Amino acid sequence: MRGFSLLEAIVTLVVVSLIVTVLMQALAQSLDMRERLVRHQRQARTAALQEQWFRDTVASSLSDLPDALGHLRGDTHRLEVLTPVPLLGEGMARVRWEVVKTDDGLALGYSGPGWSGLVVQGPLQDARFAYMDRQGGWQDTWAPEVPEDADPGAVPMLPKMVRFQATTTRGELVWLVPVRSDPYVPRRLRADGYDAI
Repeated sequence: MRGFSLLEAIVTLVVVSLIVTVLMQALAQSLDMRERLVRHQRQARTAALQEQWFRDTVASSLSDLPDALGHLRGDTHRLEVLTPVPLLGEGMARVRWEVVKTDDGLALGYSGPGWSGLVVQGPLQDARFAYMDRQGGWQDTWAPEVPEDADPGAVPMLPKMVRFQATTTRGELVWLVPVRSDPYVPRRLRADGYDAI
């Protein structure tokens, strides 16, 4: 019976070690790809959750009398809304979304009952809010005031839509949120509304 020669054993070991090396590199690449995919999936899920938080609070904005809980007010860097769905807590609450400066640049912050903090960490660039009026034009500020001699029900207190946009490290971020509520102060809240009940 004939055994392996030394040369055959060395060639076999070299071939096996090459196969093992190729397999280890393939395993390392697949683990790296899996880690990148999981990180991307986590970022996408976080971005979707951040946008949904913003959408829920802004889309459900309500209007109240100015001397009560007030109505939506905002400029390019701050948005205050009266909403029945704050991020934490229950019931009506005034919440604030604002562009804040951090060490890394700009970020989107939230302040409301139960929690305040940064929602979109950033760094953001050119972050700003805008407000669509009833004619479809975009405004940099929203602070409707009812003249003393005007009917309080004649002035829309809520915009048709709110836009938040910014540039992130991953591209352009644009959130367009239609405001679903009646833009006028509810008739029952107005002094002239009680005679119609």
